[in-house]
Amino acid sequence: MSKLKARSPKKVRIGSNTIMLLITIALFFALYGAGCVMYASKDFGRLQNFFNVMINNAGLLVAACGITCVMLAGGIDISVGSMVALTCMFMAVGLSEWGLPSGVLILMVLLIGIVFGAVQGFCIAYLEIQPFIVTMAGLFFARGMTAVISTEQVSVPFESWFGQLSQIKILMPFEIGAYMNKKGVMIVPYVRITVIVALVMVLLTFLMLRYTRFGRALYAVGGNQQSAA
Repeated sequence: MSKLKARSPKKVRIGSNTIMLLITIALFFALYGAGCVMYASKDFGRLQNFFNVMINNAGLLVAACGITCVMLAGGIDISVGSMVALTCMFMAVGLSEWGLPSGVLILMVLLIGIVFGAVQGFCIAYLEIQPFIVTMAGLFFARGMTAVISTEQVSVPFESWFGQLSQIKILMPFEIGAYMNKKGVMIVPYVRITVIVALVMVLLTFLMLRYTRFGRALYAVGGNQQSAA
């Protein structure tokens, strides 16, 4: 009879990307814990304060998803901030002064972003101009167009679809993290719809980079462009 050899358990290897992700998560919670200790007198550790950070930075989180893809491919884009300013100003002026419907403005803003990115991508990929130079030119162009549209602060009308959408509060279930304010009113922690959109974008970006051919191509190009070709 042949002797059966006992199978040795497989060793689980943790890649460098996973290690960096774990380090980032650990640093985040370490810094947040330090803030809770240092600013305990100001109730920094309350769940609503944590949600406020996410609410105030939801737009940056969405922009970071795009920048992540650019950096994985070995590129750089310094025009993203000016592009955000241009699209937001276009949207705000379109709602408050031009009286355009929200749906039309969304399509126009998407078209502006597509054209803006396609022109910069053409200059980088086909004309072989350095990404830093191209995106710097895009930065000044978008900043200038923002000033052309308006140089004053513009408020989005409350009656508009965006105004109504911005007032929606998604309360925590079972009143998790609820507390009493100084007036004796119970406050239930909440998030805005923008946070949900940002988290969905992060999830979709993760799935795209991890499980799609396009995502693997970004890693390949960023590793070695000639070998990827």
